[in-house]
Parts: sequence; structure tokens; C-alpha cells
Amino acid sequence: MPPTGDDHQAAIESAKLRIPSLEQLFQSWPTNRPQMPSVAHTEATLYETRGFDDPRLVLYTGISQLPRLTVGWALFGSARNVHPGHPSLPHTLREALTDPDAARALQFMAVDHQETDEAAAETLSDHRTVRTLAGLASTAHLAHQGQPLRVDVGTEIYAYHSGPFDLGPTTTDVVCIGSPIWITGA
Repeated sequence: MPPTGDDHQAAIESAKLRIPSLEQLFQSWPTNRPQMPSVAHTEATLYETRGFDDPRLVLYTGISQLPRLTVGWALFGSARNVHPGHPSLPHTLREALTDPDAARALQFMAVDHQETDEAAAETLSDHRTVRTLAGLASTAHLAHQGQPLRVDVGTEIYAYHSGPFDLGPTTTDVVCIGSPIWITGA
């Protein structure tokens, strides 16, 4: 039996109690680099991009502004109660997926399972793959035609790309690459 809306919201609230906020995760940046993987939750303005070969795979890109840090998000996976985005990937995004290591990481992140989470983190230990996915997020963010959705985000962070890095019109200090634990309308 699928969980009810109340059960889903209770699960989200429970998850929030167990994971640090974005401010806590990066409070000592840049003197101490964040330990990865880790989890964080924050308010972020996200865009959603669909159209990958695997229908379970969705890319959410967004930006969080902290007093001393600008964080770009590149979250891959699926989550409930997020409005549909693009029906197909822009050509420039398809070009970014010619990197076989990046494509392999995305295959792992499309499946919600602990073993694939671990495999995704291992695949993302290659800095070139991380840069490819950060670039993919930037391209998707620029290509998005719709309005952002203000949401509360929970995510498992697999890797990060330290900036400066352009994510659309904003230069970020770090791009976090991960998979959503949950995404819900704020």
C-alpha cells in the first residue's frame, strides 16, 4: 500500500531531524573542505529537466545563497510532488552525455537503491566526471524555459565541484552533485 500524504510528510520531517542543514554542512568553508558524501537540506529554487533515456532520471538544478557561500545544486534522480519540466533534453545537454563515465554515473543515480548509491559515489570519484556533470547542470540551468519552483530539498551529496563555477547567470563557490532524498513544495 503506497504511503499517504501524511505519511510522506512525516517521513520528510523525520529525515530533516537526522541530517545537517546547508549552513551546518558548510559553516567552516573554505578553511575546511566539506567531507563527502554527506547530506544536507535547504531552501532552494530548483529547475527540473526531464528527457533522459531512463525515465526515472530527472535533473534538478538550483542555487542556494548563504552569507559566505553560494551553492549550486545538480541533483539527479526522481522525487515526488515536483512539477514536470522539459519533455526532452536540449541538444547541448545530449552532447554533454557523450562522456561514458558521466553516463554511467547517471545510470546509477537513476535507481533508488543503496548499492547503486555506493556505485554512483565511486564513479564520481573521477574529477573529470564531476566536472562533466557540473557542466551538464550549468547547461540545463541556462536552457530552462520555465519558472523555478521554490522547494525544500533533501539530498545525498555524492561529489562536489569547487568553484568558481557558472550555473546559469550565477557564479557559485561549489556545485554539489547528488541524488534527492526528497523534494517537496515549500
